[in-house]
Amino acid sequence: MSITIPDPWLMLLVFVVFIITMFLLNTWLFKPLIGFMDERENSLRKDMESAVSDDNEVKEIQEKIRSVFADAKAQASRIIEDAIDSAKADYDARMEKKTSEIQAKLESFRADLESQKYQVRQELLADMAGFESALRGKVQQI
Repeated sequence: MSITIPDPWLMLLVFVVFIITMFLLNTWLFKPLIGFMDERENSLRKDMESAVSDDNEVKEIQEKIRSVFADAKAQASRIIEDAIDSAKADYDARMEKKTSEIQAKLESFRADLESQKYQVRQELLADMAGFESALRGKVQQI
């Protein structure tokens, strides 16, 4: 077996071709590929930051919505209470008015009744002599 030593010029040529190939691969393949990977990584990072930011924004909006609903509920309660108070006040005013009207009618009726009572008494007193004579006549018939 014999070991042959390769030709140094051939080795130099292979080395130069290897260096040129590496340079061309680096220029046309590796740098664009690494650039694409960096862009993708940056895009993913930005998307992740955007997602976190959007999540925080959603939480803030949900808090605002809860606050608005709580305010609306409180305002609705106040409106209902005001309406109930207004209705009660209106009811009380109407009842007071009707009570005073009925009281006035009752007083008028009582005054009229007293007047009629007085008139009937006067008529009876005026006719008392006639009643006495009729009563005596009836008693004598018995």
